[in-house]
Amino acid sequence: MSQPPTEDESWSERRARERVGTMLRGKYRLDRVLGFGGMAVVYAATHRNQAQLAVKMLHPELSLNKEVRARFQREGYVANSVKHPGAVLVVDDDVAEDGSAFLVMEMLNGASVDELADRRGGKLPAPIAMVIAHELLDVLAAAHAKSIVHRDIKPANVFVTREGVVKVLDFGIARIRDATLGSSHATSTGTMMGTPAFMAPEQALADTANIDQQSDIWSVGALLFTLISGALVHEATTAPAMLVKTATERPRSMATVAPATPAEVVRVVDRALAFEKSSRWARAADMRDALRAAYRSAFGTPLERAPLLGLFEGEPTMTDPPAPAEPTMLAATTPLPAVRSGLRTAVPVSDDVRPATKGKTALAVVAFGVVAIASVAVVATMRTSRSSVAASVSVSETPAVSIATQLPSAQVVAPEAPIATVTATAAAASATVVEAPKTSSTSTRTTRPTPSASASAKPAASKNDCDPNYYFDAEGNRHFKLECFK
Repeated sequence: MSQPPTEDESWSERRARERVGTMLRGKYRLDRVLGFGGMAVVYAATHRNQAQLAVKMLHPELSLNKEVRARFQREGYVANSVKHPGAVLVVDDDVAEDGSAFLVMEMLNGASVDELADRRGGKLPAPIAMVIAHELLDVLAAAHAKSIVHRDIKPANVFVTREGVVKVLDFGIARIRDATLGSSHATSTGTMMGTPAFMAPEQALADTANIDQQSDIWSVGALLFTLISGALVHEATTAPAMLVKTATERPRSMATVAPATPAEVVRVVDRALAFEKSSRWARAADMRDALRAAYRSAFGTPLERAPLLGLFEGEPTMTDPPAPAEPTMLAATTPLPAVRSGLRTAVPVSDDVRPATKGKTALAVVAFGVVAIASVAVVATMRTSRSSVAASVSVSETPAVSIATQLPSAQVVAPEAPIATVTATAAAASATVVEAPKTSSTSTRTTRPTPSASASAKPAASKNDCDPNYYFDAEGNRHFKLECFK
């Protein structure tokens, strides 16, 4: 879903937001707007293979201009030609269905230098600013070795990732002097390209023939000047006035606006900002090495990228990823808790940090239940066995019906035990006299008389003598009177 338009956004910005959720060439889904500029808009995008990428799309009206469009598309070829980890990798370029040219680049996780400075009142500590400039100069050294001049170095085009890697953005207006990559006049003579506050004097004069690697060095000096002091090299209220001052006036020393800066650092920056090119650092690699030496001299430690990692302490690891085009799982019925690392994921994350404990508890409950059921079953089986023995008859002529329906109520198994029925087949199998257990549950026996000397004689078979309907022999065994059941 695109974000609702605001009253103060332009038509181009509204149109850019309306693209969110659409597909480019059936491969790239535009998830959200990352940035908007005068020439292009940058989107976070997802490839159909779920790779997270960034899509930089030239505004449709500019895509109609063949020269602008060619320069925009050349950015991908130039950036990939640098062959340095600090140059943003461009993985694809194409034209959208509406004719807008676009580039597909690696997704960066971090912040631009101007954003980092804005969060800290418009400037950065000198050691951090120097580390950023050192890494930037290393990228430019690689680019200059390939005859590539960036021509638009400024805080907005320098990016620091959360891994402490400095990336150089927007090689779109780079001038390539190598004849194999095109004309040395890829940008027309007299055409001014760049940002006024960070332009070298020759750029402010639109002297294209004299714009070279030392022009980039001046821009790096201006970037360091601003990051450490919080001020611009020249003070002006308008862009034209800034151009005039840059083209005609010598820059002031950084010591005048940041007097606490170590003298070693001031000397490196002031030389980079020299009005005459002959007084500047000759190569980006020379300024890089001088900056590293000044860092050690001023702060007593070697220059390393480690301080850049502290720029993001306490912040989320990345912005919210886009929701998948199609749901891949059931949605949670309650809001998900914030992930401890600050990262939201497309897969719900449990807030319980002890899932294994819950599993073990559940297993113990189930095991206890099984043991309890087994114990009840054993007791029931024992009671059933005793009742079955007590219910067995002494002869095999028992009718083929359930004995439980023939025995007096006193002989039925106690209510709490399972009721067992003995079929005629089981009764027939007991052709011999079965001795009842001498220790039986009181709930399944009746009180029997003490055997007497005459107890071995069988009582008369009179039907009137059926109370009780059994008798005991000399050994104390009980026998039922069959005639009482006819």
